[in-house]
Amino acid sequence: MSRSPLEPALARHLERITGYLQEAGLRQIPPERTDLRRTLADFIERRAPAVLEPWLRAIGAALGIPEADWPRIREDQAAAIGRWARHIADPADVETYVMLSRHTRQGFISRFPASRFLAAQIRFTQLLGEDIKREFAHDPAQADQLRQLLAQEFQERVLHITDFFVQAREDELRRQEAAYREELLEQEASYRRAIDGAPACILFVDAAAGTLFDINHVAERILGYGREELRGRPFQDLHPPGERSRASALWHSALERGHASRDDLHLLTRRGELVPVFANAGYIEYGPRRWVQLICVDISDRKRLESQLIQSEKMAAIGQLAAGIAHELRNPLAIVMNALYDLHQIVDGRNAEVAEDLRIAEEEIGRAQAIIKNLLEFSRESGAELTRLDVNDLLARTLQLMQKYLQDNGVRVTTELGPIPPCLANQNAMRQIALNLITNAVQAMPEGGELRLRTAAVGPNLIRIEVRDTGVGIPAEHLQDIFNPFYTTKAPGQGTGLGLSVVHSILRRYQGEIRVASAVGVGTTFTIDLPCQCHAEVLPDRPEG
Repeated sequence: MSRSPLEPALARHLERITGYLQEAGLRQIPPERTDLRRTLADFIERRAPAVLEPWLRAIGAALGIPEADWPRIREDQAAAIGRWARHIADPADVETYVMLSRHTRQGFISRFPASRFLAAQIRFTQLLGEDIKREFAHDPAQADQLRQLLAQEFQERVLHITDFFVQAREDELRRQEAAYREELLEQEASYRRAIDGAPACILFVDAAAGTLFDINHVAERILGYGREELRGRPFQDLHPPGERSRASALWHSALERGHASRDDLHLLTRRGELVPVFANAGYIEYGPRRWVQLICVDISDRKRLESQLIQSEKMAAIGQLAAGIAHELRNPLAIVMNALYDLHQIVDGRNAEVAEDLRIAEEEIGRAQAIIKNLLEFSRESGAELTRLDVNDLLARTLQLMQKYLQDNGVRVTTELGPIPPCLANQNAMRQIALNLITNAVQAMPEGGELRLRTAAVGPNLIRIEVRDTGVGIPAEHLQDIFNPFYTTKAPGQGTGLGLSVVHSILRRYQGEIRVASAVGVGTTFTIDLPCQCHAEVLPDRPEG
């Protein structure tokens, strides 16, 4: 008899089956018939070994069980029949059902369909019934009672087995469902991690209501809103009023065609800033939920580069136009200069006032010709030709060219051009350095100020050029980026961010060095150290970095 406490589920199972048997009237022979029960139990235990052989041959062939499994089946069935016989003798001994409950959930029995297992048990019971009829042929009444009890106990056994198999399958289904739910949750968590880790702003818009129900981390950072703040709000609210009809059209196109995109939208941040985006919308169905997923890629850099390219092309066109005009002006100025010379010869000092006017006119035309010459030199492409260069003279001529620009911007110029040796460099490249640094200094002084140019020899073959302004200054956190291409802190239309990058590249070619020191509200100083070994070889062009 099983002495260990029953599991609560098994106890409920046994109680349920017992109640069903009693209510359905299937217990014709009560548990109290202990004499009949012991007789049947003794008979089963005694005859089981002999019945097992024909039973095993019959079910083995019928159910296609490999002969290699027969010895184990014989052993398991003998043990099971022994437990069943003890239960028949004493219904309180439920060890047979404890074992059946375990084996239908796991073990040998669980590997076969319930119908095959029950068919095998039916055949074994038939063989026992035939043996009872033969052995008790001399007492037909006893034989009938024993066979009736056998049939009753077998019916009870079938009910238990059927319930165990059903419960085992239900448990397995629940286990599979739990595993599926866990896998689904893991997939959703993985999807969420992928979405949050994506480098683009992603918005989830309910397909029916057109309202936001989720956003990713990048969207939170760009927009300045948290997920909960945006949940339930119309997605059009994230676009400026003038673009909301276009945003709605994108959403409707995604609903109708499955996907849509456009690059003429902006996202409106909490701070009121507009972020240009390329928006890709896709319609998604997952379970009962339908939504449109908006992937918005920030294209600020692309827009900025496009603007800078347009500006660069515009400046190149203006440069070509200015060069053309300068060429056209040289001939008329030469003619006017010749005419003034002739007039000067005619007057021949007889009219001092007219002679002075002619002198001033000749001087101004000469200045105009010098400006045109400088303009043409600046517009000429910089080749690789190296010449002995007087840096002081180059700075003076650059200031002369920019004199009107400096005056119009209220910039006073102070120069300290010390004695320095000539340098071996490309003249146009060095003009470009001077022009860029002076232009930057003027733009840094929108209210006017003082520009100071200083040169000095700081070594046997090294000169130093300082360009100092009293402008707005550069914040410390920006200093490390100012020599990067296209980096600028100026307002749109005031610079491309290429000037200092060009200066840096030219100085690297000539083994020079440029440094910057700045204080906000005080001014900025650019310091250039340039080797001046006139017969030294310069380095070939090399990549940045």
